[in-house]
Amino acid sequence: MFSKKRTYQILIAIVAIGLVVYNYTLKSSVSEATDSYVIFPISIVLLLLFAFMYVKIDKKND
Repeated sequence: MFSKKRTYQILIAIVAIGLVVYNYTLKSSVSEATDSYVIFPISIVLLLLFAFMYVKIDKKND
């Protein structure tokens, strides 16, 4: 399952959509510290991880 590029495209989309939904709906009810030190870094790390794995699989297939 995790050896296909499509999987990482879907995971990147899920994280990005989740971040957009969070910014427009839940951000006002979460403290600024939690947003700055927990949610934002975790979302960036997940996006970078999935992007790295996507590129790694893309290079392996070439």
